[in-house]
Amino acid sequence: MPHDSPKEAATRLAMLPWMTPKRIRTLLSLGEPGVVVAVLREWSTDRHAPLVDIPLVDIPPNIHALLTTRCSKTVARTLGDVWCQAIRDSVELAESLSTMDLHIIGRGDYPDILNDDQNPPPLLYSRGDLDLLNRRRVGIVGTRNATEHGRTMAYKFGKVLSQNGVAVVSGLARGIDAAAHRGVLSAHSESSINAGPVAVVATGLDVVYPREHHGLWKEVGEQGLLLSENPPGTGPLPYRFPLRNRIIAALSEVLLVVESRLDGGSLITVREALDRGVTVMAVPGATSTKAAQGTNMLIRDGALVAIEPDDVLIALGLDTRRQVPSFDSRQPPLWPDSEVLNLITSDPLTLNDFARLADEKLAMSFGDVAVSLGRLEAHGWLMCTAGWFERIGAR
Repeated sequence: MPHDSPKEAATRLAMLPWMTPKRIRTLLSLGEPGVVVAVLREWSTDRHAPLVDIPLVDIPPNIHALLTTRCSKTVARTLGDVWCQAIRDSVELAESLSTMDLHIIGRGDYPDILNDDQNPPPLLYSRGDLDLLNRRRVGIVGTRNATEHGRTMAYKFGKVLSQNGVAVVSGLARGIDAAAHRGVLSAHSESSINAGPVAVVATGLDVVYPREHHGLWKEVGEQGLLLSENPPGTGPLPYRFPLRNRIIAALSEVLLVVESRLDGGSLITVREALDRGVTVMAVPGATSTKAAQGTNMLIRDGALVAIEPDDVLIALGLDTRRQVPSFDSRQPPLWPDSEVLNLITSDPLTLNDFARLADEKLAMSFGDVAVSLGRLEAHGWLMCTAGWFERIGAR
């Protein structure tokens, strides 16, 4: 077997059947990933051996049990047949990695929030701007069967958060996810200063799902960031979507649910967020709409209410509505008072000090200086204490 880099070897391993993040982490813990893949390849050489007769030479019993756990529908298939074909496929895909527009990220290169997660992905594949993970981040999730109101709100929240420099994390699914991404892309097209979108998908980065999102997928990869823990070639298997949701939760400082049914996948993301101590917010909806039953339930059970994007900014500590330029109500001093005021810096001055400096620098008489000082004191620019004049800062 040709020598692989650790990331390429881990990718080959991830391409094998029935690989979950937990299984991959367990196998990688054995040591060099290439060694593990080599053992698996030799193990699968007896292509016609039934499952129970596969030799366990050099295969730790706990790893054998880990790898042979399967769905009941596939028990009749020989492990050798499945794995031989899977290894051939993985070789072909791994050899084409260099031609794909993606990067493989190992655990040591994760952002801290993900590297320290309770269930971190064993490997990440990315396309786009990884610096977005260093920005403030809000997850936006919701139902695929969204109402027009829900899509409008998701678009609005995504756009305004982007305009405030917040990276929006979502899953590129139909409905709420897609609307949030489009809102972010709208803001980013207005100014590159605005944060781009972050999409965490459940397939390989070369497998667009759903297919109608091909254009949106491409835009997110070009203007934002696409992330997946699944290697190229991974299809939209149902069990991978709940696994994907934990990454969205882990990357979010605040998780916003725009619309969710009572049994929606968004509530899985909510549970993952709560397990990580992430603030959960929800947009209230009409009680007569099934699409909002889940979000209304979250609010009833204590989630923060988000009616406007400002509510999310407040939760992030980024509310700027009350930040206004400093205002000074004092009447600006005119000449020559302005010149007299500039004679004083940090240290207090007496009347004689002012008179001497004004004579040297402004050619002003003692009487004119005294009159200017009186006006400056009356207008709140100076205060006199025991014969010493001090400058007063802005009120």
